[in-house]
Amino acid sequence: MSPSNGDGSAALPTFAALDTRAVLERERRGASIQLDTNYFRGQELALQAVEASSITERRNVASRSREFYRQIQVDFDSFTRENLESASAKFRRVLQQIPEVQYLKRNFPETCFVVPEWLRAGGNVNYGGRLYFFRDEDAPEPTEILQRNIEAVMNDDRAGFEQYQGVLHGYPACCVDYFSDYERRAETGPELEAVETIADCINTDMIRDDVDRSVSIEEIVDGIFEIPQVYAFFTREFYPEPRCERARRQGVSIYETLCKTYPEDLVKDHFRINVAWSYLMAKATMPENRQTDRPVPGSLGREHLLFYLPLSMTVTTPQYRRD
Repeated sequence: MSPSNGDGSAALPTFAALDTRAVLERERRGASIQLDTNYFRGQELALQAVEASSITERRNVASRSREFYRQIQVDFDSFTRENLESASAKFRRVLQQIPEVQYLKRNFPETCFVVPEWLRAGGNVNYGGRLYFFRDEDAPEPTEILQRNIEAVMNDDRAGFEQYQGVLHGYPACCVDYFSDYERRAETGPELEAVETIADCINTDMIRDDVDRSVSIEEIVDGIFEIPQVYAFFTREFYPEPRCERARRQGVSIYETLCKTYPEDLVKDHFRINVAWSYLMAKATMPENRQTDRPVPGSLGREHLLFYLPLSMTVTTPQYRRD
């Protein structure tokens, strides 16, 4: 079984296509991609590994986008609401010019838009971009998201904005509230508690700091489907409340929905990568590991890199192709 030509998600990177398919099938309200150097590097590495003249233009889009993103600089004289709003308007116009943003918008059948994303960290304000995907009838205005983000930055209320984002992404309300209300302590956090149920299945010795095509994600998270809570990790950005039955049921529904259209091995690897990704990012919140970098594309095995390819290509690779 493979996606039909009418599948509006097939041109998206595989991980994004599977996430947005759940949106189109009304399993979630929305999905998003954080645009950063990690994302663009993954696109380039995956596309360079494929020898096919049919993807020349796609490869060019990824390469031009990475270079475009590297040259973006956002500055403002002082930290005021007026300056942040002005910088946001200019930054959004720049983000909309990135070839990758235009490509993704063009290949998603319903509402897709990019907005700046601000994060207050100590005395600094960091910035990036996030591309959102919604069904037309469920999409907020881009300015609404941006204003909520600016409000959170000005009031130093990161939890409030994360709670709002959780609603936008269609996460279970109990998990959104748990994550937002959690009283963080130096030695733990909601991310760490969320991954406790799956931690024993993670073989960290097989995770590399760079691309590793010799390892499969199944080896890294061996036996993960023997743990019912694996289904709660239905996307990379979500940390469920520990042992949340509602999150597990939502994940099972998403899993079954995706299996109606795509090979089950592909869907299983989607959940495996989500689990390993979430585990690493949770561990990164520990004081001795404090960092913001995401897993290097391909560091979670060859499938991790494959999932940066367009879905229409990934399903034709030998491990997923069905004759």
